Amino acid sequence: MAEKRTAKKKGSKREKSERRFLPSQTQTTKLALGGGMAGALVLGAGVYAQWIQEPPLSYSPYIVACGALALGAALWFGEGETAPVRVSDAGVAIEKGSEISRVAWCDIERVFADKDDLVIKSEELTLSLPIKAHASAVSWILSEATRRVPDVMDVKRSVVNGLPKPKDVESETVPLEAVQVAGRHCAASDKPIAFEKDARLCPNCAQVYHKDHVPKQCATCEQELAGRAVAV
Repeated sequence: MAEKRTAKKKGSKREKSERRFLPSQTQTTKLALGGGMAGALVLGAGVYAQWIQEPPLSYSPYIVACGALALGAALWFGEGETAPVRVSDAGVAIEKGSEISRVAWCDIERVFADKDDLVIKSEELTLSLPIKAHASAVSWILSEATRRVPDVMDVKRSVVNGLPKPKDVESETVPLEAVQVAGRHCAASDKPIAFEKDARLCPNCAQVYHKDHVPKQCATCEQELAGRAVAV
């Protein structure tokens, strides 16, 4: 009976997860849109010159090839330019192929809008995402950042007013990959974290502490940490 209860307890352990936001399918860059239109026009002209006009132009196959190449390139780059965004207790991340570039909440120095992009700046890494294509993600990021690290917020009210309200249905839930903390230093003792198992994170801003030096209050966001620090 004891073994069954132990197995059940292990099986019921809650997995860490994060929200994954896909870019709006209706958004594309002006360059991709213009290239697609030009490619379609050239392709159409090539088709006409090759198969409809009598006699066909000798160089019409080259027109068809150029048009098809331009249209294909516009579709390829238009689809692949805006990457998915992830938001969780660990911070904000952008998917770049098979790699994930993440900035922890505690590392963010400033969140601001630069023209049509939301910029999340830290000392070592800066993330930038298009506001229109990622309206839902931007809305969620601003909401979470305001709650977790309000001092870094530098976003005008006009940007916030144009965003939808954060809703669960606007994202999918995916497992949170292991947060890389080895090599960082404890924010309380400055002791280096040699192994992930020795690290404890602030549940609010993801600041890193050594398990033997967790303070009562987070040094970054000043939230209460007693009994709330999270193992990696």
